Amino acid sequence: MINIEKRSSTLDTYRLLNELSKINGPNVDGALLDRMMYNSEKLPPLGKEYWWFLFFDEKGENPLQMMLLIFRKYGGRILFNDKEIRLRDRGNNEFQAVTAGWVFDGERLRDLGDTNAVVRIKRNELIAEISSLKMTLVGGYPDYELRVGDIIDLDIKKSNFLEDREARGVFIPPFGMGWVNIFSDADGNILGKNFKGTAHLQKVVGITIFGPFNWGRIIFQNGSSTSFFCLKPGKDSKRYIHRSLTFYEAKNNEIVRFDDPMLKISEEGTRWVVEGKDRDKDFRIALDVYARKQFTMKGGGSQVYVEYAVKTKDLYLRTKDRVITLVDVGRGVGTFEDAYW
Repeated sequence: MINIEKRSSTLDTYRLLNELSKINGPNVDGALLDRMMYNSEKLPPLGKEYWWFLFFDEKGENPLQMMLLIFRKYGGRILFNDKEIRLRDRGNNEFQAVTAGWVFDGERLRDLGDTNAVVRIKRNELIAEISSLKMTLVGGYPDYELRVGDIIDLDIKKSNFLEDREARGVFIPPFGMGWVNIFSDADGNILGKNFKGTAHLQKVVGITIFGPFNWGRIIFQNGSSTSFFCLKPGKDSKRYIHRSLTFYEAKNNEIVRFDDPMLKISEEGTRWVVEGKDRDKDFRIALDVYARKQFTMKGGGSQVYVEYAVKTKDLYLRTKDRVITLVDVGRGVGTFEDAYW
């Protein structure tokens, strides 16, 4: 059993990864979600952890979207976007990390900068800074408040998503990766503009090398959503080591899970196309890119993360019972991520 209160050793980090890998689904309680969100882990070599906060608005031709990141890893320093970042762990849930973020405000992408921040974690409170602005996340599942200086002020509340939380993990000692996701509603203001949409709060802990992958999550106007993920051996590889695809259909409260799907993910100019198939289901979604932001990391391994704000051009889902298209669920907006060495 893991220590819900705090981390104390590398062994506790391994216990946490084991616990998350056993859950591997939505049956995770608030205590474990808060323990993940409001703790930093003791990291061995190859260890890394990050907090990743993503928000989609509901309105506009190209809806407002925002991402905030806090990242740290084992070791004394990294280069993040060619800027040297020191990573000293000061103990007692205080550490140096990189904070970064961006906002697409409906017209253009605004970079919030890269900061070598000191992060402090207290009970149900995470305190950092980005570009000299204080950043705080306070609360506990399912209610949070996110503030960044005087430019971001959001209230985050429980949503009506079919699955509003999950814990996932892969544990093959001495390697492992574990994460929690919280899917919520959010409202407030960002850069002086009213915001009403969805929030995705994620915390990840890993003891592994960096690796190429694609990930995406799309929210549709009627409350339906879809998510997909593939881990691959190389940037342009069409052979996937791990793959998943799920569609959450809100009108009929139905979760369509693809069992070990055959996935094909391709870039066609400024469009990403994701196709999936298993024994009795077919899926295709075309995503038009309207904003792009790239992060690079070097030191103790290298990784490039390219994040795309996307909206749906086309959707086709066929199950043994019916067909679902954009006519049924409305327009979708979301994020597509392309990560590689």
